[in-house]
Amino acid sequence: MDCEVARETLSARLDGEREPVPSARVDEHLDECGACGLWFEQVAGQASRLQRLIESRPVIGAVDLAGIRPTPQPRERKRMSWQRWALLCVGIAQVAVGIVQGLGFSLGLGHHYVIGSGNHLLNESTAWTIALGVAMVVAAIWPGAAEGLAGVLMVFVAVLSVYVVVDALSGAVTTSRVLTRVLTHLPVLLGTVLAVMVWRSRGAPRPAPDVLADEPDIVLPQNASRGRRHGHLWPTDGSAA
Repeated sequence: MDCEVARETLSARLDGEREPVPSARVDEHLDECGACGLWFEQVAGQASRLQRLIESRPVIGAVDLAGIRPTPQPRERKRMSWQRWALLCVGIAQVAVGIVQGLGFSLGLGHHYVIGSGNHLLNESTAWTIALGVAMVVAAIWPGAAEGLAGVLMVFVAVLSVYVVVDALSGAVTTSRVLTRVLTHLPVLLGTVLAVMVWRSRGAPRPAPDVLADEPDIVLPQNASRGRRHGHLWPTDGSAA
């Protein structure tokens, strides 16, 4: 009998499968061939050790998943950054500037004042000032609105700066008046910078969630392969090959 056929039959015997060759002939070959006898002892020893290893592992009973309730995770409260707090304060200051501007205009009316286009333009300016302040407060509370607010404020500050520079160079207003305008427009400038910062900070990548620890794996021999075994057992050291 060929050694290859005998070893294939012995491997099937260890696996509890049907032997392709009669057992008597295989046993006769084992008595005559010392290499196959040594091979069979090694393979049988490996199979026995594997069986003991499987039997020694603890058996995990069935778990009733219906009775298990997931532990509620505490909701993480997002704290406002200092940029959002600063934007909130600047927005409140901007609303205050608009209110003071509106009250100052109303209190300064005289009997000789004629209601005209100047009154309407000042009302629009006051409304716009208050609207910007409210928008800053909203963007501080809901950062998603900071992107649109930043775009509007940047355009507004750019156009407003051109008007202030032109008025200062042309001498249409006095130096003290220019300084007063700059101070009243300071909340808008600060709000623009803070809105951009809030917008950029919101778009920053968030830290990745904690990676779960990997479960301990079974340590396999160096020349072993993972997955289901399709062939029969063979010696790993190749001494009887």
